Parts: sequence; C-alpha cells; structure tokens
Amino acid sequence: MDSVKPSKTHAELAATYIAYVVRYVYPLLLLPFYGRTLGPAGYGVVLAGMSLSNTLWRFVNFGFPTVGGRDTVYAKDGAERAAILSSHMTGRILLCIPTAIFGLGAVAFSPVLSAHPMLGCTTVLLGLLAAFNPGWYYTSTGRARTSVMIEVVGFVTSLALIFMFIHEPSDLSRVFFLLLASCLLQTVLGFGAIRREFSGWFSSIRAGIDLIQRSKTIFIYTGTSVLLITASTYLLSVLAPATEVSAFGVAERLIAVALSLTVPASQILIPKVTYLVGVDPAKANRLAWGILTFFLFGALGGVAFTMLLADWLVPLVFGKGFQSSIPVLKVFVLVLPLSVVNQALGLYFLIPRHRDGVLARAGVATAVVSIVAAIPLAIHWGQWAWWPRVCWEN
Repeated sequence: MDSVKPSKTHAELAATYIAYVVRYVYPLLLLPFYGRTLGPAGYGVVLAGMSLSNTLWRFVNFGFPTVGGRDTVYAKDGAERAAILSSHMTGRILLCIPTAIFGLGAVAFSPVLSAHPMLGCTTVLLGLLAAFNPGWYYTSTGRARTSVMIEVVGFVTSLALIFMFIHEPSDLSRVFFLLLASCLLQTVLGFGAIRREFSGWFSSIRAGIDLIQRSKTIFIYTGTSVLLITASTYLLSVLAPATEVSAFGVAERLIAVALSLTVPASQILIPKVTYLVGVDPAKANRLAWGILTFFLFGALGGVAFTMLLADWLVPLVFGKGFQSSIPVLKVFVLVLPLSVVNQALGLYFLIPRHRDGVLARAGVATAVVSIVAAIPLAIHWGQWAWWPRVCWEN
C-alpha cells in the first residue's frame, strides 16, 4: 500500500471540511428563516423532524464511512474497491429495513410529527436516503474536491427550493419534500460519477452483515456520542412542552455540528494512524497526540467563544425569540472538550491497536445510563435533560 503523503493529506482534509461545511453547517443559517416564516409551532415541527431524520441517518450510516475509508486505502486494485462499494450498498440496505420501521414508529409516537403524517414519512425517507451519500469514497480515493462540487450543487438546490416555495406557515408540509428532492439529486450525482467503478450494485448479504459487524464498535463508541445529542430534540418533543423544545433545539443543533467536526478528519487520519502503528509505532503515537491536542484546543476555544459571545451572538443571528437557548448552550458546550478527548483516545489510540472491546463496553454502558437519567429529567425539567449528557462524557 502506498503511504499517505502529508501534502496530499492536508489538501484532502481541507477539501473534506469544505464539503462538511456545505453539507451540515449551512442548515443552521436556515433556522432563523424557518422560525420567522413558519412561526413557533411550525418551527417546533421542523426541529423535531430534523432531529429524527438525522438520528435515522446516523443509524443507517453505522460507522461505515470510517471503515470504508480505511478499507479503500488498503485496497490493491479496482476490483477490491468495487467489492467495498457493493458491500456498503448492501450493508446500508440491510440497516434501512429496521431503521425505517423504527422511524415510522417514532413518527407515530411523537404528537408533534404524528399530526403531520405525510411530513413525518418524508422525514423518515430523508434520513434513510442521506445515509447513502458516497462522499466517504471520494475522500478515501483522493477525490474530495469532486465531493465538494456535488455538495455545493445540493446546497444551492436546497436553498433555492426553500426560498422559492416556503413563504408562510401553511407551507410547512413542503419543507421536507424539498429537502428530500435536494438529497436525491446529490445522491444521483454522487453515484453517477462512480457508476463505472461498481462491478455490481449489491454484494452478498453475508458481505453486508460482515461490514455491519466490523463497523459496530466505531458506531457504538463514536456514534452514540453524537447520536444522543442528535436525538435529544425528538425525545424532548415527546416528553416535554413545545416551549422547551424550542429553547433546546437551537443549542442541540449547534453542539451536534461542533461535535461532528472531528468526523471528516477521522475518515482520512484513521487509516494513516492505523498504517503507522504497523510500521512506525512511535510516529503513530506522535501523530495521534498531535490530533488530540489540535482538536482539544479547538474545543476549548469553542467553549471560551460560547461563554464570551453567546449572550450577544445568539439573539443577533437567530433572533430575540431564542434568548432562552443561551443558558442551555452555555452548559451544553462543556460536552465539546470531553467528547473530543474520548473520541481521540478511541479512534487514534485504541482502535488502531485492536482494543475494540473496551470501546464497545464503555459506549453501551454510558449510553444506557445517560438515556435512563435523561427521561425523568425531561419529564420534570424539560430543557435541562441534557445534564446526563454532560456528565457521561466524564
């Protein structure tokens, strides 16, 4: 296997993060638009729908991009890469079945979403389809710039559709249909550009199950960290009043995006660290400590930035109606440095050394404790149900 050149790594990291910003950060800019155009009630529905959609996406994604990136880097030829692509299609299809059932049940269980059944079903479809984005393959084969261009097309399409067709509260039912159309366009473009690299669209079911088995530790350890926050707004919409959902939703979206900033880097750096562990353990350790230090300083900077500017910036960007989100955000932001340390230790120290079992046990135990503690808090104290999330990172 060819070693990863530092200059190329830097370029691919930059392109990957541009794609990330286009794909996940820009929706934050639409929150004030949704709030003012759809009104408080419609805004609550959009927040609950986005939370559920992102939760379903993460279930179907299941750590596949990290495993797929690592496998693709080690692939010797086009045939091996084609087999990887096919197994990822099958793995996602297999997970789509239980996830779709779970998603439809979640729509029925939520009073907010069940009042809009067609919107709820579209939310489920959006979450499932988003998980098929092939950006991880472009990144791991040195074509992150192509991924960026596809993301930009999707971004422009989504923004244009939203501004063209969403003008008043009665347009609420159109929001997720428009987002689904944009996601479908991105998916078609993404797979259209690599269609000749497939030897067959689907692998055997056994290969798909094997991929799920190999990805489960990464999903349990890194996925639960973001997943619990991503699902929080939906869970709160079931257990607490709509006023609490509004206050919590903005903080949840901001922190979830910040926590996900480490994901694009992991798709490129995990294969490199894993390779170095086998050929130069000392260099692997230096790189891993450098990654941890970089992201930790970034997280601490995010905490300081939030504490200093949240009182002024949140009302300026999102409007005065979001004042109640500020105290939630100021405590919720403490998750950032804790989560960065936990994820770096797992992804760059333990997983490359095949200590997967430790991560799986820790991820399951802490997730269960966090959820059990959050339910009574959500019922009695609404938006303050995120305290267990801060504590479990310790």
